[in-house]
Amino acid sequence: MKPHQAKRKANRHKYSKSAPRPAAPAPVAVRAAAQADKHVPELPAKPHIPVRQPKPQPPAALAEKPQPRRYAWGLAAVMLCTALLTVWFSQQSINAYWQQTYHRASPLEMLNRYAWWQSGARLQTAANERYQALADWFAGHNERWRPPPAPAAKPGVQVALAHAVPLEQANVKPPSETVKPLAAEQRAPDKVRLTAGDKVFFAGDSMMEGIAPHLQRRLRSEYGIQSVNLSRQSTGLSYPQFFDWPAVIEKQLQDDPDIKLLVVFLGPNDPWDFPNPQQPGSGYLKFQSPEWEQVYRQRIDRIVQAARRADVQLVWLGIPLMKGSKLNTQMRYLDGIMASELQGKAIWLPTDRLLGGSENGEYRDSIELDGRSVRVRSKDGIHFTLKGQQFLADHLAAYIEYRAPEPVAAAAVPAAVPHTP
Repeated sequence: MKPHQAKRKANRHKYSKSAPRPAAPAPVAVRAAAQADKHVPELPAKPHIPVRQPKPQPPAALAEKPQPRRYAWGLAAVMLCTALLTVWFSQQSINAYWQQTYHRASPLEMLNRYAWWQSGARLQTAANERYQALADWFAGHNERWRPPPAPAAKPGVQVALAHAVPLEQANVKPPSETVKPLAAEQRAPDKVRLTAGDKVFFAGDSMMEGIAPHLQRRLRSEYGIQSVNLSRQSTGLSYPQFFDWPAVIEKQLQDDPDIKLLVVFLGPNDPWDFPNPQQPGSGYLKFQSPEWEQVYRQRIDRIVQAARRADVQLVWLGIPLMKGSKLNTQMRYLDGIMASELQGKAIWLPTDRLLGGSENGEYRDSIELDGRSVRVRSKDGIHFTLKGQQFLADHLAAYIEYRAPEPVAAAAVPAAVPHTP
C-alpha cells in the first residue's frame, strides 16, 4: 500500500461512526469564563475595515467640461485680437505720440499703403468728429441754461501798465538774420479792454494749465467774465499731428464770437526736429535751421492772423529761464523768435527777468515778494510752483482793463396834467 493511500485510510478510520467524535466546542461565555479563571489574556478583536464605496460618476455635461488650458488659450486669443483692434483704430494717435516722443517716423506708417489699414484712421477721425460735435452740443445747451453773470461794477478799475516792458527794452536779440524790422506804424495795444459778456481764451501747454485757473477765478468773481481754457500738457507748435494749436485756435474763435482776448503760452515743448510740412515723407527739418525757423514763424503768424480775423486781442507770454544749460539755450532761441515775430502784433510779456532772472541770464528759482523770498519755480527747473502760478496770473491781470456797462437812463415820464371838465 502506498503511503498516501495509508494516510487516507487512517483519516477515514479517525472520523468513522465507530470512532469517538471530538467534544463540541464550549460556548463563548463558558470559554471566556474559563479563560478568565486561567488568567489567559483575550486576543484583541479584529478591527473593522469599512468597505470602500465606488465613486459616483459625474453627469455627462460635467464630464465634458473643458480643461483650464483651453480657457487660457481662449483668453489669450481674445486679448490679442483686442490689442490689434485698438492699434488699428488708434493708429493716428500712436503715430503722433511716437513722433513727439522719439522724433522720428512711427513704425506703423509703413502700413499706410494698405486700404484696410487706412480704414482704421478714417474710422477714428469720424469717431472724433462725432464726439466733438456731441461735446459742442452739450456745451451749447449748458451755456443756454446758464444764468447771465452779474458783474460787480467797480469804478476806476483801470489797471496801470507800469510793469509793462516794451520790446525795445526787453533785451531780445533776433535769433538769426531772418528777422526783419517792422514798419514804425505797426504798434500793438498796451492794454486789453473787456466788458460784460466778453470771454477770454487760454491756449498753452502744462505751464499755462497752472496759470490759467487762477486768472479764470479772478475774472469770474470780480468782473463776471467767463473764459475758455483749452491748455493741454506736452503740446506746442512743433508737432501739429499730435495737437494742432493753430487749427484749434482758428476753430474756437470761429465758433465762439464772444471771445475778445486770447492768451497764449507756448514754446517749452518745441526744441525738436519736426517733419517737413512742404514735402511729407522727405525727412525732418533740423532744429534751429533756417528752414525750421521759417516754418515755426509761419505757425506763430497763423495764430496772429486768426486773432485778427476774429477781432480778438492777443497777449503772448514769453518763455522763462530754465535751470538746465542746454534747455535754457534752446528756450532763449525760441523766445527770440516769438518776440521778433509778435512785435507790433500782440502784447508781448517777457518772463525771464520777471521771474528772478539776472541781467546776465542766470536762472533763479525764487524772487522777493513783500520783503521776503518766495520760491516761484519747481524743483525740475522748468515749471512753476503754486506761488509762481499765482504771481504770473496777477501779472496777466495787470494788463486787463474792465469797463462796466453804462447804466441805461430811465426815460422821463411826463407829469400828469389835471383834467378840467
